[in-house]
Amino acid sequence: MSLTMMALRIAAVQALKAGGTLVGDNVLDSQISAIDQTADGQLRSDQQRPFIAVYTDAAKSQELGQTGLRSNGRVDIMFNCGVSLTMAQTDKETGEASIVEGFPATDAHFEAVLDVLDVQIGRVLSDPDSPWAQVFGDFVQSYVAKEHVRSSSAAENVRLAAGQTKLTVEVFADPRLGQPLPDGGPWPRFMALMEEHDVPQLALFQQLLGEAASGPYAEFERLTGMTTRDAQSLQLYTFGGVARDVVVTDAVNEAVPS
Repeated sequence: MSLTMMALRIAAVQALKAGGTLVGDNVLDSQISAIDQTADGQLRSDQQRPFIAVYTDAAKSQELGQTGLRSNGRVDIMFNCGVSLTMAQTDKETGEASIVEGFPATDAHFEAVLDVLDVQIGRVLSDPDSPWAQVFGDFVQSYVAKEHVRSSSAAENVRLAAGQTKLTVEVFADPRLGQPLPDGGPWPRFMALMEEHDVPQLALFQQLLGEAASGPYAEFERLTGMTTRDAQSLQLYTFGGVARDVVVTDAVNEAVPS
């Protein structure tokens, strides 16, 4: 797991909670038990109402030359949606059961809820008026792929329909520890949103990002993941034999133009 993967997931969760989807604020962050599989292959859920559970499951980066071990490459973000008959609410006046308002508790409407949620996830994460969605988008270099699959279960006459949307995105590398972050960039905005909404992971991100600090020379080892020996060999570390803790001042170019 990386800082950017965690930030993507948190931003997606918060955007969906505020986005007015069919599940309301029942958007879960990495909750494994939201949809589980029994020993006989049936699906089950511990949720009492329709939900979206967000996970960042995998990442793969193949070109590490510029950003080294801070690279993230392509990240898979999973949006698991679920609805079951046990989540239905009965109208006391009419006696009709509905999953959510306007969707009666029938198999066809189970599928309709999943279809609508898939549409709403895409709309919420690209909402120009949502600060969480805009931060989410600014962490993304490009959208690579989108997949959607369905599954269902009828164990013990408890029907459960589940849908999974997998979004593959190319994302930026993690910032190095203590890297100065430009005002208005995605990281300062993300941190401000977490503070504003009392997101519990704020302290963790503050610790892992560190206090902004910059030295006179770039730290190529941290930026690229190379060793100090490689940096010296490439003359990226010592500037022709000058120790790294020496600050060069008043440099003069004495070359004579030809």
